[in-house]
Amino acid sequence: MEEILDRAIKQVTQLTQDYRELYERATRATERELLGKILRQKKFEMDALELLKSGRVPERFITFGTVTDDSVNLREGPSTTSPVVLTLQQDTGCILMDRKGNWVNIQLYDGKQGWVFKDYVRANE
Repeated sequence: MEEILDRAIKQVTQLTQDYRELYERATRATERELLGKILRQKKFEMDALELLKSGRVPERFITFGTVTDDSVNLREGPSTTSPVVLTLQQDTGCILMDRKGNWVNIQLYDGKQGWVFKDYVRANE
């Protein structure tokens, strides 16, 4: 499986570079919009392939996400009284696994899991 994943990652990387070049050369707003959507889809595809390769696929998966602020507390549970596991920085990539009230259960790409307040994480397109 790893050989196939490596081959797929290489192909997606090349396609992403080609689409990025097309995006840069696009002259009309509609062209740029369409190519932008393709690039976001390719990012999702690459993130998914890297996750599969890492062997850290969580039991639940909603989508990939990004931390939106600095000094965001990753907590053991969905509450401000739950202990802080670690502090996250803006633009940290993550996997959204579950929602509970105003909290989102996430997994970082290194496998660490916890809860963040919903205002501090966004789902990637």
